[in-house]
This record gives sequence, C-alpha cells and structure tokens, in this order.
Amino acid sequence: MKNFFKNLVTKLAPILGAGAIGVCPLCWIGSASLLTYVGLGALIPVWRWIGFGLIALGGIGFALDHRSHRNPYPLVLLILGAILLYVGRYVFASTWGAWQIWGPGAALIIVAVAYNKWLFRKPRPEQAHSLS
Repeated sequence: MKNFFKNLVTKLAPILGAGAIGVCPLCWIGSASLLTYVGLGALIPVWRWIGFGLIALGGIGFALDHRSHRNPYPLVLLILGAILLYVGRYVFASTWGAWQIWGPGAALIIVAVAYNKWLFRKPRPEQAHSLS
C-alpha cells in the first residue's frame, strides 16, 4: 500500500503542477474569463503567484520522478521553460509582444512533461535483460 501512494504522488505531482497551469497566454485569458464568470475575479491579480506555485509543484513532482528514472533532463527542461515563460510573460509584461521568449518556454515545459512520462514507459536495462 505504501508503494501505491508513493507511485501515485510521483505520477500526479508533475501533472498537477505543469499540466494545471496554462502554458500560453490564451489559456490565461480563458482562465481569467472563467474565474470572473464563476465569481472568482479577485484571483486575477494573484494569478502570477498561482501559476508560479503550480510550476513549483511540477518541479517537486519532477524531482520525485528523478528518484525513479535517474535522468535529470526533464527537470532541467522544466526549469529552463519556466524561467523563459516567466520572463517572457511577466518581466516583459507582454501577452503577445514577447512570444519569442515565452513561446519556447512553453514548448520546453510541454517537452519536459512528455519526456518525463516517456521515461516511465521505457524498460530499464536490468528489466530488458531479464525478459530475454
């Protein structure tokens, strides 16, 4: 039972962190509209910190995943993507004007999530030899 919860947390943390935040300004516009529609428009000024917190949660999940597959590249890609996304979106304070910065950052986050999940599907070398 302990392994079940360990595996569940390890698999859900990156999805909740990197997957729950919109990685493009269109997603932020849509989520801001949705928040206003359901009466939570007060969250819009703190959306930056909510997004930062969700990316940090994704980083924690990727760090936990690193224990399983011992590959640092998904975490590195997530960190680089988050920095580019944050700088392009909030430092330059532009939705579309700095897309050359936040666009590759969003792409890196998506690639990091996909690569991290792919590493769990790849058989480990010791398992591949035992199957033969």
